[in-house]
Amino acid sequence: MPDPDLETRARLEALLAAQYRLDRELGRGGMATVWLAEDLRHGRQVAIKLLRPELAGGIVAERFLREIAVTAQLLHPHILTLIDSGAADGLFYYVMPYVAGESLRARLDREGELPVPDALRLLREVVDALAHAHGHGIVHRDIKPENVLLSGDHALVADFGIAKAVVAAAREGGGLTSVGVTVGTPAYMAPEQAAADPGIDARADLYAAGVLAYEMITGRTPFSGGTAQQLMAAHLTRDPEPPGRLRPGLPDPVEQLVMRCLAKRPADRWRSADELLARLDAVTLMTAVPHPGGPRDPVARSFSLSEEVCRKLNRATLDARIIGDTLQYLDNDTDSPVLLCFLHGTGFDGSQFDAHLRQTGYRAIAPTLYGFEPAPPRRIALSLEDHLVILREFLRDAVARLRPETVVLVGFSSGGDLALRLVAEEPGDPPRRADGIVALGVNLSLETCFGTRLLDQVTGDDPERVLSALRTLVPNAETLAEWLNIHEYLVTTLRKFQGTVAPLHRFSADIVRPFESAGASPFVTWLRVAGERGPRVRCVLEDTDMVNRPLRELRLRNLDEGIFGPHYREDSIVTEIGTDHFDLVGTALVLRHVEEVVADLRSGASL
Repeated sequence: MPDPDLETRARLEALLAAQYRLDRELGRGGMATVWLAEDLRHGRQVAIKLLRPELAGGIVAERFLREIAVTAQLLHPHILTLIDSGAADGLFYYVMPYVAGESLRARLDREGELPVPDALRLLREVVDALAHAHGHGIVHRDIKPENVLLSGDHALVADFGIAKAVVAAAREGGGLTSVGVTVGTPAYMAPEQAAADPGIDARADLYAAGVLAYEMITGRTPFSGGTAQQLMAAHLTRDPEPPGRLRPGLPDPVEQLVMRCLAKRPADRWRSADELLARLDAVTLMTAVPHPGGPRDPVARSFSLSEEVCRKLNRATLDARIIGDTLQYLDNDTDSPVLLCFLHGTGFDGSQFDAHLRQTGYRAIAPTLYGFEPAPPRRIALSLEDHLVILREFLRDAVARLRPETVVLVGFSSGGDLALRLVAEEPGDPPRRADGIVALGVNLSLETCFGTRLLDQVTGDDPERVLSALRTLVPNAETLAEWLNIHEYLVTTLRKFQGTVAPLHRFSADIVRPFESAGASPFVTWLRVAGERGPRVRCVLEDTDMVNRPLRELRLRNLDEGIFGPHYREDSIVTEIGTDHFDLVGTALVLRHVEEVVADLRSGASL
């Protein structure tokens, strides 16, 4: 009885004799048999994939070649390019460069789980390839380690568009039903793919990428064993065990990224490969150890208030002692293309963000407003306008020195007001020094300026007036925790500025003043103008009646009148459920919102 494999080889050799010389079989997969061959015209080795007979039957050759021609247009550093294809005598083949390295499958079989940095790097290259293909309307449908080839330290994804070509050509020829087509590898199939949903989109590839990541991290796929039908049923009905349980010490952000890829519903996964790519970049930076032996303490540095800087201050109120003095700031000295600039609240200093600087994987700086230092030799009061001028010059200098790709301002309480005003109130047509703003506990109305309104009344020479104001504030506390937070804040602040409260009083008065005027809320203006000038803005608010009351009114007005402007997005204002004001400066909460804004910016999402 003739050997069907030898017969198929003989037919393929006869078909390709003018162009290629077959050498040996390299392997077999669910869709094709792979042959090593020599390209006779160019004297190079190539890999020829021949569709398996059970798939080739009933395929319309013209449609297959048309789909392959579209795939051949993909040019990307991490995509293995198609260089030829053909169909004749019932044989369907396509030709790719031969990669002398190994497949990711071979490495996983040899090593099991990979080092997390290696897994993230390879995953990023695969997702980068997916983003490019998806942008051209091509879904892979069969992402798996066998289709990821390793050339040196880099990944090359093979077989892009082949599944689509097979399905489209088979449907046209009646070889497969027009619905219920299941093409792929069961261990890596998205639930909708396992269910043969004809509406499969790019998010099926993101699920498969999650399976790939899971396997690289844990050494096993989320579901294994049994028949193909049992594997597909597992994808549809079972939740995977979190990879951190199999890989102790796995950073939480890595686990969260993988588990979101593996969500059963496509709507619960990443919206696109671009979004996943941006998150991968953020997670890689977060989990990298920036310094040997762990993160360093933030470094204390200073920015010179030179004559050039001081010339831009209000000359009518300029105290000459400022000239040549310095603005103090903390710097985590981390190598990163992202720069965060943290702006503290009233009465605090840059050390309010000490933990944030230690824990972020981004370059981060935290200036202390002039006159707000913990123990300065003197305190000189500045207007809010002069504080903004100094901060703009400080930021301009930092951007010029560090040359970051992305800059995000992060402000808490009145620092959130400053972040918005740095952009919205910069004179003229300002250069874009900030790409994003995260304003935490920003003021919405006069009512929300509870702390600064009180400190506005502190003049240092009228203790009775201060005590009276303190007594009126107590009834405004809605919970015991809030009462304690307010009093702890006031005690700490007044002790710090005792005897030299002029900088605190002047700053507080200037924060409150815009909200005392009749007319539109200054917050609305800052948010709208900042959005018009380009930065991605997110305002994060506490869940208290004091804030929710004005916020409800502003949201309703925006619904009717569009007061926030055309660049407003639904996540431009976010309420953190169950929080009070001081909860918003918590390290994990702040860095979560920073990560989301950075990921959005780096994915190129529309502002």
